Amino acid sequence: MTVSVAASAPRANRSIGAILMDSGVLSPEDAERILLFQKEHGLRFGEAAIRLGLLSEADIQFALSRQFSYAYLRTMGDKKPLSDELVAAYQPFSPRVEQLRAIRSQLMLRWFDKAEQRQVMTVVGTEPGEGRSYLAANLAVVFSQLGERTLLIDADMRRPRQHELFLLQNKVGLSTVLSGR
Repeated sequence: MTVSVAASAPRANRSIGAILMDSGVLSPEDAERILLFQKEHGLRFGEAAIRLGLLSEADIQFALSRQFSYAYLRTMGDKKPLSDELVAAYQPFSPRVEQLRAIRSQLMLRWFDKAEQRQVMTVVGTEPGEGRSYLAANLAVVFSQLGERTLLIDADMRRPRQHELFLLQNKVGLSTVLSGR
């Protein structure tokens, strides 16, 4: 299994084809074939490449993430290093992740004011199944995509779940750390 995260340098002025050729995913000859097919059928580059069977949807998402400076977790093979629930890592252009980025933007404007030095946030709820773990984990991902240092602590003493989302072992819990054991 190989995992790569897109570079954070802005590349909006580079084409998807150029990004994929630089990454070794696409040959110049295949890029030319895609461009011809694209012009003949009035498609976008990615759509043409997928129809020709030269690229996958994951390849296109990877190139778009590099083009627009979004981190994108790209896996090779069947095994994934994170749960599918971490949509911010796997589907950076989905409507759900756009909503998460909107929440992040509002938090940054209204809560994480640099002058105030507020840098801690808690996601709480009263009932199981409300989506606290999902929201907290995906917000942590979208904040980290900005290059911000991000620490996610699962303080659910009864049903901790973050280790499941990030596919980690649950050897030491928060209560153990807090008690000094």
